[in-house]
Amino acid sequence: NHQESTFHPLGNFLNPALVLLGQGLRKLPSGQKLNFVNHPYLCKGLNEMKIFKKSGADNNTE
Repeated sequence: NHQESTFHPLGNFLNPALVLLGQGLRKLPSGQKLNFVNHPYLCKGLNEMKIFKKSGADNNTE
C-alpha cells in the first residue's frame, strides 16, 4: 500500500526521538525537570511547536 510509505519516513524520524525522550524521563529523580541540552534536536522541535502554538492560540485567551 503506497499510503504506508508516505508516513514511513515520519515514523522513522519520530521513533528515535521518542525513545530518547522516554529514556530521559525514566532516569529522572522525582521532581527534577528533563534537561533538553542533551537532545538539541528535541529542543529545536519543541521550540518550533511553541512558536506554532503561539501563532495559532492568540485568539484563544481566557
